[in-house]
Amino acid sequence: MTKYFIGIDSGSTMCKAVLSDGKNIVDVRNVKTGWNPRLSAVESLGFLLDGNSLCRNEVCVSATGYGREAVDFADYMFTEITCHAFGAMFLSPGIGGVIDIGGQDSKVIQIRDNRVVNFLMNDKCAAGTGRFLSMACETLGIALEDIDEFADSNESIPVNSMCTVFAESEIIGLLAMQKDRSKIMTGVLESIAQKIRQMTGKMDFINGAALLMTGGLSRSEALMKIIAQTTSLSVVTHRHAQFAGAVGACVCAKNRENA
Repeated sequence: MTKYFIGIDSGSTMCKAVLSDGKNIVDVRNVKTGWNPRLSAVESLGFLLDGNSLCRNEVCVSATGYGREAVDFADYMFTEITCHAFGAMFLSPGIGGVIDIGGQDSKVIQIRDNRVVNFLMNDKCAAGTGRFLSMACETLGIALEDIDEFADSNESIPVNSMCTVFAESEIIGLLAMQKDRSKIMTGVLESIAQKIRQMTGKMDFINGAALLMTGGLSRSEALMKIIAQTTSLSVVTHRHAQFAGAVGACVCAKNRENA
């Protein structure tokens, strides 16, 4: 009988869930976390169970992420760093590290010989995170999913303030001077990339080994390209990259069950 695993990554803005049969990703679910992380986790679990004709006793549930403590029905709980690393290695074997830009924090993980050897997190402020980018999009009147089409690929207007509050004021000032919104958007992406460069610059990555970009912003080709140029590193992604934490929770649970 196939053993199924459900990994739930309860993030600050989105709850990602993955159903795995231990070898492959069977199904995924992505919903807003909302005010109650437990409710979004329960909703995600129910969707994956019902949609795949499974009962709770047929799956091993594991939780990770910002709100993992609220997922009190999980069989296992794992840290974000561990899950993102194992999830990234599952999605892209042989990678040298992970760049994850979440809603409220960003992290860079260094991997060598299939294990985490170093990591850095920016969790003290929203600088360079999804919240920073969301603020910029709201101020510029751009939908988050339209960034790639909107950003100017040839020229940018620098946004120097990394503090979300000051950056918003700076962007409003640039708009008052009738500066090109697409160039401002590119400047915002470059600011995020500079924040990531500060973190990757403190690590010694294996030459030529790519870093997997995970999280919701991994869907932005423009941001990924700018990060690669700014850090001088090879940066790749995967169609399930935004679910890396939940994938890793499945992997970690399987390892624990087989221990």
